Amino acid sequence: MKSVERFLSDEAGAELAEYAVAVAIVVAIAILVYQILGDAINAKMLSVADDINAPPPAAPPAAP
Repeated sequence: MKSVERFLSDEAGAELAEYAVAVAIVVAIAILVYQILGDAINAKMLSVADDINAPPPAAPPAAP
């Protein structure tokens, strides 16, 4: 009977459940932010990639 009472009063699993809920909330927020900002981030990254891949500008002609 004592072991059942100890099992019912043990709250070690409750902490794990709280951490799981906290992680789930953080993941949900991250997904929401990605959905809101995803297109803008993707457009900016494509712009940066285009700038990196672009040929360098032509040098001005040398003065005689």
